[in-house]
Amino acid sequence: MKRAISFLVIFMVTATALAQEGPDISSRLEKIYRGDVESVREELPSLLSRYQNHPGVLYLQGMLTTDGPEAVKIFQSIVDNFPESEWADDALYRVYQYYYSVGLYRTAQEKLDRLKREYPQSRYAFGQGPRFDRQDEITEAELEEPVQTADREREQPDRREISADQYPYALQVGAFSTYENAMRQRDMLKDIDEPVEITTRMQGGQTLYLVWVGAFQSRDQAADFGRQLRQDYNIETMIVGR
Repeated sequence: MKRAISFLVIFMVTATALAQEGPDISSRLEKIYRGDVESVREELPSLLSRYQNHPGVLYLQGMLTTDGPEAVKIFQSIVDNFPESEWADDALYRVYQYYYSVGLYRTAQEKLDRLKREYPQSRYAFGQGPRFDRQDEITEAELEEPVQTADREREQPDRREISADQYPYALQVGAFSTYENAMRQRDMLKDIDEPVEITTRMQGGQTLYLVWVGAFQSRDQAADFGRQLRQDYNIETMIVGR
C-alpha cells in the first residue's frame, strides 16, 4: 500500500510539473532576432492551439505581426491580462516603442512611466525617455487613418549602396511632423558610423518625417547598434524593415 501511494505521489508531481511546462519562448525569439522568422511563424498556429492564452506565445504572436496597431493590441493584452508574467515588461516596452516610433510621444511617455513604476527591476526601466515637441504630436484619430507611404529621400550620402535585399533592417529614432525637427535629429547623429536618412510617410493627411539610422543585415545587428545609440545618445530606437 505504501509503495502504491508513493507511486501515486510521484505520478501526481510529475504530471503537475509537465502541466506547468510551457513552450521555449526564448529560443524562438532568438530565431526571430537571427532572421529565421518563417520557421517560427510556421510553428505559431500549433503553439496558439496548444498553449491558449499563454503570455509568451502571445508575445511571439505580437513579434510576428507585421501590422503595427494589431501588434500593439496583442502586446497590450499581455500587459492587461498577465501583468505578473515574465513577458509583461517586454510587452509594455514594445507598446512604448510603437507609440514613440509613430510620433505619439505623450502616449509613449505614459507607457514608459508605467514601465518604470510597475516593473522597476526590468532591463527596460532606464533613462528619462524621449523628449518631444508639442507640434510633433499627432492624434490617435490620425493614427487610425489609412497610411500612405511616400518615396524615401536620402538626406545624407551613404558610403555604400543600400539594398533592401542586402540590408533589410534599419533603426527608426524619431517621427516628426516638421522637416526641420527631423533635420535636427539627423544632425545630432551626424558623427555616428552609420548612414542617417529621412523617410517621409503620409499619416492622416499629414506628412511625417521619419529618421532612420543604419543599414543592417540582421535584427541582431540592428539591436546591437540600438543599444549603442541608447548608451551614447540616450535615445530610443525601433527596428524597422525597409
